[in-house]
Parts: sequence; C-alpha cells; structure tokens
Amino acid sequence: MEIIETNNPNIIISGWEQQKKTCLGMMLVSFSGFLGSALIGASFSIHRDNF
Repeated sequence: MEIIETNNPNIIISGWEQQKKTCLGMMLVSFSGFLGSALIGASFSIHRDNF
C-alpha cells in the first residue's frame, strides 16, 4: 500500500500536467486561428476599400 500511495501523487500530477498542456495547446491553436481570420478579414476589407 505504501508504494501505491507514494506513486499515486505522481500519477495525478502527470495527468494534470498532460491536461494543462492539452488545454494550453488548444488555447494557442484557437488564438492563432482567431488572429489568422482577423488578418484575412482585414486584408479583404483593405482590398474592398481600394477598389
């Protein structure tokens, strides 16, 4: 039982670290997608203003 109890916090921490990395990765992907769509929209609006 002592071995399981000493290893259990490491499993919980590693699972939380994996979840945190996944969440940060998804946030980075969504933010970069937002920036990309904003830049594309801005370039289209500039082209429409010029012509």
